[in-house]
Amino acid sequence: MPYKSLVIVTTVLGVFISLQLKSINIENNGMTTLKKGEQLKQELKSLKKEEEELREEIKNIQDDIDSYKNMEDGSTEESIKTEIKKYEELAGYTDVEGEGVNVTIKSISNSLSDDSDNSIVYNYDLLLSLINKLNSAQANAISINNQRIVYDSYLHLKEDKLYLNDIAINEPFIIKAIGDSDTLASALQIKYGIIWEIEKYYNAKVTVEKNDHITIGASSEKKYLEDVEINEEHED
Repeated sequence: MPYKSLVIVTTVLGVFISLQLKSINIENNGMTTLKKGEQLKQELKSLKKEEEELREEIKNIQDDIDSYKNMEDGSTEESIKTEIKKYEELAGYTDVEGEGVNVTIKSISNSLSDDSDNSIVYNYDLLLSLINKLNSAQANAISINNQRIVYDSYLHLKEDKLYLNDIAINEPFIIKAIGDSDTLASALQIKYGIIWEIEKYYNAKVTVEKNDHITIGASSEKKYLEDVEINEEHED
């Protein structure tokens, strides 16, 4: 493979590695919990672990790039395609299928207004915490109410409604995650973990179901951008 092509490929892989961070931005409106300090401590520990895993992943990719230099052109091209496909999935550009878990969160009360301070809607940082647990357990793709979670996704509260990016999401919150189903379920169901906290303090019921076949669609924003690119090509 020519040196110029190798540089282009390494640049592409670098971009996808940065997208793999898969963090979600949230606003601090409606945060009312005395356990926030302990929760942040746990989140920091989780993020440090994820940082270590990402550093290891970067090192592995750098090793792969070095190995490409010693391959024949045909095998190099196939290996690069495999790597790009992997990071396209992580970045939310393509549909993903595989085993994983379905997580359903639903308030026990029929009316959120009965105790809004303890509702999931007003304490949506709990959803963030749950997603971070799934990411730390090596989830390949995650969605909430069929909306793909990608690196620039964010949750925010507006007029008593919870939004994922610009789309309102309502209870029950159904979270899908693709990855090793046993590992993902164990990460959520650990004693005194995130599910225990939600059920004990936030008047909600959480169910976790393992599934051999889950499909998570590409990010709607990514699909829109791809459609725009295709239309532009046709116009040309």
